[in-house]
Amino acid sequence: MNISSNKSLSRLAAVQTLFQFDFNKKMKLEELEPLNDRKISEIYETIKNINNNIIEFKGLKLDKNWFLVLVNSVFNNKASIDTSLSKFLESNWSIDRMDPTLINILRCAYIEFKNYSNIPTKVVINEYTNIASSFFNQAEVNFINGVLDKVSLKYRKKIS
Repeated sequence: MNISSNKSLSRLAAVQTLFQFDFNKKMKLEELEPLNDRKISEIYETIKNINNNIIEFKGLKLDKNWFLVLVNSVFNNKASIDTSLSKFLESNWSIDRMDPTLINILRCAYIEFKNYSNIPTKVVINEYTNIASSFFNQAEVNFINGVLDKVSLKYRKKIS
C-alpha cells in the first residue's frame, strides 16, 4: 500500500469506516456513534496503531474534511450509489453479495467521479486500486480497476 498523502490516508480511513458501518448493520450490532471530531480522531489513531509499522503513514494526518465528505456522501446516498454502480457490473456480480470492503471502495470512488471533476481520473483509479491492493489479491484489484474505468467513462471525459 502506498499511502503518501493526507488525502490518500483519508480515503483509506473512509473505506475502513464505511466497512465498519456495514459490518455492524449486517451483524445487528449497535450503530457507530455519529461522526464528530473526537470520533474522527479515534478512527485516525486506530488506523495509525493498526498500521504502525507502515512507513507511508509517518507524518500523515487525516484530512478531516475530505474524510467527512466521503463518509457522509456514501452513508447518506448508499442506495442510489448502489443502484448506479450495479449498472457497471457484469451479470454474475451482485452488490448484495459483494465483499463490504470491495463495495465501499467502489462507493467512495463513485462519489469522487460523480461529484469532484477537479480530481483527475487517473488519480481516482490509482488511489482506489492502491487501497484495494492492500485488502485483496490481483483478481479483485483488476475487478475494481475495470469497474472504475467504466464509471469514469460515464462521468468523465475519455482519458487520452
